[in-house]
Order: sequence, then structure tokens, then C-alpha cells
Amino acid sequence: MDDETDPNDIPEQLRALVDFLDEDHRPSLVLQPPSTKHNASWNVLWYNQAFRSQARPDDERRDALQAVESTLAARRHVSALHGRALEGKRWQARITGGYCITLAIETRSQLGAPENDSTTQRTQRHANVQTVASDGQNGQQDCRRYLDWTQNAIPNMSPWIEFLRDVDWASTGVGPMHSWPIGLRHYVLSITSNPNPRLLVWGDDMVFIYNEACVQLFGKKHPVAMGQHTSQAFAEAWPTIKPLIEHALTGAVSPVKHAPMYIERKGFLEETYWDFTLLPILNDEGYCIGVLDEITETTGIVTGERRRMAIADLTVAMESTSSVRDIWPAVTKSLDAATLDVPFALLYAIVDDLPEGGDSKSESTLTNSSSSTMRPKKCVLAGTTGIKQDHPDAIDSFALLENFETEQGLVKFCSQAWNTSQAIELSSREGSLPPGLATVVPGRGFDDKIETALLSPIRATTGNDMLGILITGLNPRTEYEGEYKFWMTVSTSLIEKAAALISLPEEQRRAQKIANDMNNALAQQLRLTTIQAEKSEAKFQRLAETAPTGMFMFDGQGHVLYINDTYAEIFGETRESLTTRTPEEHHWNESIHEDDLERLLESWSEIKEKKTPIAIEYRLKKPWTSIDKLTGQELSGETWLMATGFPEIDADGSVATVQGWLTDISHRKFSENLLAQRLEDALENKRSTENFIDMTSHEMRNPLSAILQSADSIASMLAPAMPILDEEMAIPSNTAEEIVDAAQTIILCAQHQKRIVDDILTLSKLDASLLVISPDKVQAPTLITKALKMYEAEIERAEIDAQLCIEPTYDKLEINWVLLDPSRLLQVVINLLTNSIKFTQHGQVRKVKICLGASYQRPTGKHHGISFVPPRVSRPARSPFINTDGADDIYLQIAVYDTGRGLSEDEMKLLFQRFQQASPKTYKQYGGSGLGLFISRELCELQGGQIGVSSGDGKTCFTFFVKAKRWTPESELQPAKANFDNKFTSNAASPMAYSRRGSTVLGAPTNQLGITSHDAGPERGYINPMPATKPSTSKPTIEVAEQPAAEDLKATPKQMHVLIVEDNQINQKVMSQQLKRAGCVVHVANHGLECLEFLEKSTFCAAETPLSLILLDLEMPIMDGLTAIRHIRKRQSTGQIDGHIPVIAVTANARSEQISQAIDAGMDQVVTKPFRIPELVPQMEALVQELAQANGT
Repeated sequence: MDDETDPNDIPEQLRALVDFLDEDHRPSLVLQPPSTKHNASWNVLWYNQAFRSQARPDDERRDALQAVESTLAARRHVSALHGRALEGKRWQARITGGYCITLAIETRSQLGAPENDSTTQRTQRHANVQTVASDGQNGQQDCRRYLDWTQNAIPNMSPWIEFLRDVDWASTGVGPMHSWPIGLRHYVLSITSNPNPRLLVWGDDMVFIYNEACVQLFGKKHPVAMGQHTSQAFAEAWPTIKPLIEHALTGAVSPVKHAPMYIERKGFLEETYWDFTLLPILNDEGYCIGVLDEITETTGIVTGERRRMAIADLTVAMESTSSVRDIWPAVTKSLDAATLDVPFALLYAIVDDLPEGGDSKSESTLTNSSSSTMRPKKCVLAGTTGIKQDHPDAIDSFALLENFETEQGLVKFCSQAWNTSQAIELSSREGSLPPGLATVVPGRGFDDKIETALLSPIRATTGNDMLGILITGLNPRTEYEGEYKFWMTVSTSLIEKAAALISLPEEQRRAQKIANDMNNALAQQLRLTTIQAEKSEAKFQRLAETAPTGMFMFDGQGHVLYINDTYAEIFGETRESLTTRTPEEHHWNESIHEDDLERLLESWSEIKEKKTPIAIEYRLKKPWTSIDKLTGQELSGETWLMATGFPEIDADGSVATVQGWLTDISHRKFSENLLAQRLEDALENKRSTENFIDMTSHEMRNPLSAILQSADSIASMLAPAMPILDEEMAIPSNTAEEIVDAAQTIILCAQHQKRIVDDILTLSKLDASLLVISPDKVQAPTLITKALKMYEAEIERAEIDAQLCIEPTYDKLEINWVLLDPSRLLQVVINLLTNSIKFTQHGQVRKVKICLGASYQRPTGKHHGISFVPPRVSRPARSPFINTDGADDIYLQIAVYDTGRGLSEDEMKLLFQRFQQASPKTYKQYGGSGLGLFISRELCELQGGQIGVSSGDGKTCFTFFVKAKRWTPESELQPAKANFDNKFTSNAASPMAYSRRGSTVLGAPTNQLGITSHDAGPERGYINPMPATKPSTSKPTIEVAEQPAAEDLKATPKQMHVLIVEDNQINQKVMSQQLKRAGCVVHVANHGLECLEFLEKSTFCAAETPLSLILLDLEMPIMDGLTAIRHIRKRQSTGQIDGHIPVIAVTANARSEQISQAIDAGMDQVVTKPFRIPELVPQMEALVQELAQANGT
């Protein structure tokens, strides 16, 4: 064979394969099938180095071609050669890409070796999953895979799929492949891609369809069985199979373990055992149309266990013998139980052929091996199994001859075994098994005719003698190979060892027995370990192949050692394409997103250098698409993977392999991005809402301040002149009264508008869980008296009898100071008090009473005859830290009674709801927004309390309670920056002044009760903080709530010089007029920059213009108030301004964050609009005096 194949003539798809085969030690060829039917010759494209090294390569080539052509003559298609041993059993074929790869199974010296040697049968079958790639839009590659080869041919189909497509299905019960229903296509595709044996029984014709893994199990039944009726494909086993299939067709699913099946797959009826799981297959209408059989052959397990028990029985029998004479009956008795594997047995003992009268069965022959070989020998029948001793072929004795060629029957073969010491297989087909033994043995060997027998010499372990010859009939339904041959060898060996032990001295026999037991135990343990390892390997292989997660194993240089199908699918390639690449051609460079590639390579370097596990998330270049299961909408995004890897370290410390998992997390990343986007949208919507509320509040508060101050100005100008109207003014007194009354109405309306704005702000904080409860040291009676004093003018004008009642329960607990949020408590009291005033002022009897009580237990409402409104879902209350160790929990209960019109049961059900009033008539007659009671309920619940109402007999009672703590010297607030929203209260009359030292109500009197302790005695049961005299009716009376006379405004301790910084010209003008009327010297600036310029001319900068205080707006053009105050405080710190300038922020920004921001920027106080000048002036004086005292001036 001189010709050499040009490498360029090798097809591209085979070059990697031939490079691999060139390193194989087995002779291999690549053959090209005939191009046409007329050209029937095969063409040899290539052969490897091992083939060239053969002694006669030309003969080998002719032998391979002849084997291919002979085998193909019995097949319908070239694909049927795949995985088969060719004619002559020297060559095995593999079909790939239309070419036949022919490999030598054995060399010529091993030609007689069995066909199914374990080293040649370990082959793997993989379903060929194809990837159909096409160019999509924008040049991107569409990596969707078209797999349905039952409808259309797909590229690079495996030989098995080609074989299935070539089957004449039109002649079967399922019809042509193109007419198959979708259910049949689905199951055929499913079992074809399954690496485990799977088969289908389909339709009324019970068409038999199986996958490639079943070929080795069915043997010669393939390919004839494909498409046949199951009763034809397995006619011999049909009585056993039929009930199982019919049971599955009823819908029952039951596994069958170790079911015996006698099938003809190797040319004879073979004993097999199987595990079945038959699953019914339903059609679209719910009827059972077929059966899916998940099968596993367990023949080796069943027969192995049976033969292991037989060896155990033989071992026990041998242990009970004490002489060679006892061995033979023990052997025949033990073999008698092996009815299937030993249909019959003849046991001959070999003894010296002595003259007549000698002891032919003397045991001395076993010990004198040196001389026994010179003596003639003969066989004596020692026992039989399965046949009687008088059987014609059971010869009682015969001489063993060295020249045995002339002998006949068993004598010949026994003499041959005695001379060669080799076992001999006897066969009825070859005439070596006597016809008398080639028969049926009733009750043994499946009642089949015995075709083969084994003649096994029993050797002595010492010397060259033989002890006996065992002739055993072989199982007619099992090939004599593998485990069966091993079992026969072990059985013979046990007999030999038993005989040897008997012949040894006692101590040697004991030692030998121990050694044999150890060897047997080790052999058994090794066998069990091997079986377990094989099972574990098979389980892992199945797990890896079916896992939804990609699994990989690389060596230290980056070569692919193993990847599963899922890994290849993730990257859109096949396992073969990925495993054949070098590290330089790694698929990472092509598949991974360029922004993440460097990071992944760094992680790879880290796992090799630091030898630590890594976990990394990265993207692929290909896009990710999915379908939303709920909406059916197509989802798309980037393909994200999460790789987890760990190194396996060699003994020398180097990285042997890198193993790990690859998970597709694209859907999770898509959900995270979607969630982040929605969160951002929600936050943006929240910011927009807050900005809208802030803007609305600011724009409403600004004009309200001017309205209030203008109304105050009108009232303050006319009130002092009322006594002399008749003498000096041209305006009639009734006209003046109407003007003042109109001014009061404007004030009340502005206060009502402000209350609504404040309620909306409070409601927005509640909805956003931003409201903070700030406990402070307070006396509850004093706080409630403040509320009454605030509305003193309204109460007097309505001629309402208002009282504060301190209940005995309060005095009994000896409560002085408590810790609670005074502003929140005051806000609830004011809401209830203003409601009582509003509904009582038009009644015949006008009385309002506020009752204050306390208890250690949570109030139930029975004391005032009410039922509290059930609390809503608890809202988390934010509160600064308070050290309350040792302080008692107490409940303060406050009830507000009035003699208004009362409420019906239906009306009371509507109260305490958002924007709900008792009835539409209530709004028309009394006004209101329906927010006050809802906010009161929320504030009570935030402070651990509840609120309720009762009404009847011309009397209404609103009752609420809050949880507080008794104040002790240890109960001090933790020093911290004040949160100025803590003191906010939505009262109708007065705004709040916020400062670094807390917050107070502008114009609120101090110590209204005139008491400082709880020693008032019995008379403190009822306290009327209102004046006892009623207004005179002799002259017109004008009531201005908390409005001092102009003379009182001018009676200030010291004239103040005030700078008003305000961009709103109306507010600027009104404030200037009011402050001038109050006796102040007023300067104005339009924005922060003008303010700074004025300061340079003031006494704080060594100039002449006096300045006492600045009223600074926040929202201004050019320079806002926050920027201006920061410049002022910075100049103070650098010495450009001498001393501390008192600055009060006057702003319509009432949100707590905005107030805190102003205080942090450097404001001394913050007053929210709208406010009234008569209330602001005392606050200004107090601030100036406080700072003067602090500076020692």
C-alpha cells in the first residue's frame, strides 16, 4: 500500500476527526459510500498510522471493504451500519456526515475474541441538536434552532435521524411521516433526544417506535422491529407485554421491577429482565392514544444476584466437607439448586487406574504429585444433577488417554481436558455435545433443549494433577460470556480451593481459609464499589445532561474537558464545536459582550492564581427574548449569565481543573431593571406631588397673610375711634360697625382658609409616613387652657359658656408634668373645640365643656358613654429617643361636650373619614372640609390612642385619649437638632414660631390658669378661663380676636428698627404699615442682595443706620432668603459683621423639611404665613431681648 492520501483531499468537516484518529492505536479507515447505484464500489479516503503499520495493510483494506459491503447487503440504508460490528466481527462502523469511519475492534491475533468486549461497547449516543442560523435584520444572527426533522430535513442530521426518516412509515399504522399528528411528532422528537432507552406504542395498531439507545438492547430485532405492530416486533414476549400495555392504556401508571422477558434479539430466545414505567399518552380530546415506555434492562442485576446466591450456597457446602470424597456430593447438591444456569451436571473424579482389587479412589494420589503423573488415570462418575446416573451418556468410568484423537464422545473431550488443563465448550451444532445430552431436562433450563455444555477440569492447587472433571449444561437462554463465564470459573475455583484446603495441614488450612475469606470479602467489596461507582457515574451523567443549568469543566490551560447540552445551548452552539476549540479560539471572544469580556478574563486569572472560587455576572452579545406567561407580551433585553466556578487543586498545588455552573439570569435582570424604573417613576411622582402641595401652600399662604394684616389694619384703625364716631366722624356709626364686622369676617375666612391649607399639609405628611411625634414636658391643663384662650374672642362673641373640668381621676393620680407631643394634642383639642363653637353658636343653649381625666388602664369610653372608633392599620410613628426608664405609662382622656344640634346614628357613621361630614347640609350651613376629624383620628392613633363620639338629648360629646408617660427628672429628651415639624399645630387663630429653642404659638398667653401646682383643692373641678362679664349692649360692640388697641401696639419697651426683606410688593406694603403703626421704624428690601447692601450701612457694620431685627422672606429673585442668611452668618464668623443679627424667616413654606432647612441655614426663628402683626410683634421683642441678654447688653 504505497499511495498516501493528500491532506487537502480530506473533507473539511473530517479534518479534526482524522487528526484525532491518527493518534489512535487501532487501525482505522475513512470510507466514502458509492456515488450512484451503478457505481457500487467504496472509496478509501484515508487511513491512520496504525493501519499503515499492519504487516499486510492491503489485505486489511480488502478485509474492511468486504466487511462493509457484506454487512450492508443485509441492511436497507448506510445509516444502519452506525454503531454495529461488521461482518466477521473485526471491524466496527461509525457514520458521520455521510462518511463511514471503520475501526478495528481486534487485531488478527484476537479475531476469536467475543464480539461484545466491554472495551469496545462503551459508546455514547447523543441526539444531534442542530442550530439553524440565519441573518436577521441589521446583520444580527438569528440563533433560533429548528429541530423538527419529522416535517423537514435539518442540516447535519445524525445517522439515526436519517435512518428514521428513511423508514417506510407509509406501510405502518402511523402512516407517512408528513401526516403524523403533532402529538406523535412531539413524542418521537422527545424520545429521539433522550440518551436513555425509550420506546412508544402508538395507536390502535400499536406501532412500535424506539430511540437509538434501544438498539443495543434489541440486538438483531433492529431495524426490523421499527414501525411493526408490537405483537410482531416481540412476538415471543407478547403474552407478557400485552397485559402491561393494556393496563397502561386504562390510564394507570405503575412501575414494574425486574419483569422477566424472553426475547429473540441475538438469534435465540434470550432470558432478560427489565424495569418498566409505562405512561399513558393522551390526545387533544383526552383519550389514551398510546404508551410511553421508560425501560431499563436489569438482566445483569437479576442474574448476578441469582448466581451470587449460588456461589454462597456452594461455599457453605464446601465448608462442611472434611475430605475430597465429601466434596463431590456437596457439589452436585449445590448445583441442583441452580435449575436455570445448570440444567444438568456430570461430575467425574479422576483417580489412579490401578489393577483390579486396588483402591481406585485412594486419597494418596492427591499428596504424591511427583509420582502420580506417571500412573495411568481414569474418570469415575461421582454424581449427577438433572439427569439420572443410569443415563446412557453418564458413563460410570473410563480411562484417560494421552492419544485421545481416536476416542469418541465424552471420553475424547475429557481426555483432551486432562491433557491440556483447559475448559472445553461442547455444542450440539458442532456435534461435540452427545445427542443424549442435547435434550430437554424437565423442570430445568426453562424446559428448553440444551444446545451447549461446558467441560471444566478441576485442578489440584499443588502439583500438576487434576482432581476431577465437571460437565455442566449451559443455560439455553443466555450466552456463555461475561458474568456467566465468570460465575462458572469462580464455582470451579471454589471446588479446587476446597480440595486444596482439605489436603493441607490444619494450620495451613486455617490460614488459607482466612486469606480466602479476606480475598472473597475484598473481591465482593470491590465489585460492590465498582457497581456503585458505575451507578453514580450514570446518575451524574443523566443529571448533567438534563440539568437546566449549564455545567462545565476546563483544564488549567482553558481546554474544554466537559460541557453539557445546556451550556452549549446558552451560547447557541453545539457541544462538538465548543469541545474541539483551542484556548486561543475560545468562544468567549465571540459570544461575550465586549464591555464584560475583560472582567471575565480577570476572574479567570484570579481563579487560577489565587485558587479561590469566583462568582461573576456578565452579558452576551446576543439579545434575550421571552414571552410573559400572564400577558403574552414579548419581553426583550440583554442576555445575562451568572457563572460560579471553583478550582480543583493537584497535589503539587497547581490548578488541575476549573469546574462550575452557568445560569441564565436574563429574566431576573430584566425584572430588576423594570423594578428600578418603576421605583424611580414612583419617587418622581412623589416628588412632583410634594412640589405641587408646596407650591399650592406657598401661593395660598402669601395672599392670606396680606388679607389678614389688611383686615387687622382696618379693624385697628376703626376700633379706637368707635366711642367718638358720633362726634367727629362723618361715617355713621352703623356703617362703621359694618366695616369692622366685614373686617372680622375677612379675618375669620382667612383663618378658615389657613386651617384647610394646614390640614392638607398634615394629611400629606400622614400619607407619606413623615409625621413625627415629639414628646415634651408639658402640663395638660395649661395646654387645654391655651386652646380656650386662643378662641376667647369667638367664644365671647357667640356668648358661649366655656368651661374646663378637671376630673377626679386626674387628681387621684397626682399628675403634674407628663411627656407627650403638646402640639399634636393641642391640634386635636382645637379641631374639636372649633367644631363645638361652630355648631353651638346658633343654638338656644350655648355651652362647651372640656373634661380632662387620666388612668393607668386603656380607656374604654364607658365613662362618657361612647364607643371608640376601631383603629386603622397601625401607622409607624417616628419619634426621637427619650429616656423613659422608670416612668409610668398613663392615658390622658379628654372629652369635649357641646349643646349643638346633635348627630344622628347615620351621621355619626360618616365621621372620622377623609373628606366626610355628617351630611351635605352640614357643609352648606357650617362650612368645613371634612378633614379635621379624620386628621384628629390619625393623630390620636399615632399617639397610641383612639377617638369616638356620642350624641343625644341636645348634647354631643367627642372623646379621645392618648398614651403618655409621667415625667421624671430622668425622662429627658436626648440632645439633638430639633425637628421643627414636631410642634406644628393647625389652629385657626395663630401661626407657629419655630426656633432653635422649640416652637410656640404666636400670641398665646402664659399661665392662663394662674396656678403652678395641683393644690387647688375642690374648687378646681370647674374652671372658666373666660371673663365673667358679658359685653354691654348700650353701645355698638366691636370684637377683634386678640386684637390690642393701637395705643397698646405703640407701648413697646423700646422702639425697634426692622428690615423687611420681601419681594411681594403687597405683602411688603401691608407689613410696613402695620409695623409702623405698632411703633417700629421700618426699612424694606426687595431681595437678599439688597438686604446685604443695607447691612453694610447699619450699626452692625460700624455705620449709622440702627437695626434691631430682620424679617426675611425665603422665596425671592436675584438672591433668596437662605442664601442671604448664609452670607450674613458667614460675615459674622469672619468679623465683617459685629455681633449677632436677629433674623426671623417669614415664609409660606410650611413643610417641616423646609423649616428645618431654614433653621440650619442660620435663621433664629421661622414664622409661617399667614400671620398677624399683633401676634408677631411680641415674638420679635422677645427675640431681641433674649439675644441682648445672651450678649450681655
